[in-house]
Amino acid sequence: MISSSSKSPLSACSRVSFAAPGLASKSGLTTFHPVQVRASWSKLIKAKITASKLILAIPSRPAWLNAIEFCKVVLSPQYIHIMNSRQFSFSFPALLLVLLLANSLQAQFDPLSLKRGDTLQIDGRLTTIQRLETMPYVQSEYTKRFKFDTFENPKLKDLRDHHHLDQVIAPGKDEFEQQVLLMDWAHQQFKKFGHPSTNVHGAIQILDSIDKGHSFFCAQYAQVLVSAAASLGWVDRELALRCHQGNVKNGSSEHSTTEIWSNQHRKWIMLDPTSNMYLEKNGVPLNAWEIRDEWFYHGGSNLLFVVGKERKRYKKSDLPVFLARFEGFGNLTIDPDEPNKYGFIGYIPNTDLMDAGEDYGQMFITKDKVCAGQKWHERKNPAQPATDPYFPIDQSALTLHPGKGALKASLQTFTPNFKEFQIRVDAGDGADSWKNSSSSFDWKVHHGVNKLEARAINKFGVAGPVSSAEVLVR
Repeated sequence: MISSSSKSPLSACSRVSFAAPGLASKSGLTTFHPVQVRASWSKLIKAKITASKLILAIPSRPAWLNAIEFCKVVLSPQYIHIMNSRQFSFSFPALLLVLLLANSLQAQFDPLSLKRGDTLQIDGRLTTIQRLETMPYVQSEYTKRFKFDTFENPKLKDLRDHHHLDQVIAPGKDEFEQQVLLMDWAHQQFKKFGHPSTNVHGAIQILDSIDKGHSFFCAQYAQVLVSAAASLGWVDRELALRCHQGNVKNGSSEHSTTEIWSNQHRKWIMLDPTSNMYLEKNGVPLNAWEIRDEWFYHGGSNLLFVVGKERKRYKKSDLPVFLARFEGFGNLTIDPDEPNKYGFIGYIPNTDLMDAGEDYGQMFITKDKVCAGQKWHERKNPAQPATDPYFPIDQSALTLHPGKGALKASLQTFTPNFKEFQIRVDAGDGADSWKNSSSSFDWKVHHGVNKLEARAINKFGVAGPVSSAEVLVR
């Protein structure tokens, strides 16, 4: 028995499962939203599907639908099933259509995934989901473009050890402070600024060339930070920027910067190693699109430009901010029109820069009406620029389902260099209470308040954001 504090769009009496011979699932059952089923009847008829017999059945016990095997389906007694029958006859196009519908609808609808406020019976006890905090698992054409540097890459260990990066970040009191220290370190490595005086690529070669007196631009600053972050188990990605219209008053109309994934803030954050800064609003560090939106559509007065490891804050009215003077180039500053460069944002979808260089071919670009008339690279433009490029990583996407004598928990993650899941049950803050876990398990709940936490760990030992659930059993 399951009830919810908010009415579900899928009522128990209207859910129908359609089974067809030859489908890849072991159970032969796929749950369809009734609206989708009605909308597909005409297609099914045109595809010449005929049904000479329907078997109606009410299952005697619950089972649940596993996204990999379809081995079980969680059902309440009100569910009506159209079961697998040899009396169905199919043409090949019909079978293909049903298979496509099954796959797409299975991915979209998980009608018995429990939400906050849901109440159900477990072994005769009233069980309420009081809290469920988790990040989603996202797969899209943009996540599939990305290629990440690997834990096994010896260049990462060489970079980390040779430049003592663990010592660089050691003073940081939390993850984001450590990431800012790494940005500051990358900024401080460059002694000459200007057109690259040697044709090298990758952080190790660039840093070696700095020691030989060579000069570099913003793109090399970004490459160093991306690979330095990768060597420590963080994901930092390079961005290519272009001014929305014409040119900026000072310097180049194009720029390279980065976005790092913050497990602490559970979001992407822009880190600019050339300017040694990030931007924030109301105390929250911003990603590149958020900076763009605030600058072009809200005037930028609420932006704070946070510079260096000292994290000194400047308002828009404080610009320009002097950073350094380079012989043969002049002053490096954060200019009053610096955020104009965020008109076009190009996302370079690989972090293995020491081996492959930037994959500009797979780069995708966000832009909108403020760029009208200005030409730049022709690339794929995400339909939802505020969200499509900003998929979460390192998460432990937690879902709960009713089970027999327990709650069934499942975890999914998009973690580069993933190692394992860890869970903690009814524990305080003790590190020793974290235990390795499979991606699915039974959560045995007891009378009173039950707490579950989950996280993903990568091969570098970096822990992702914690997902948590709290259940009350009476």
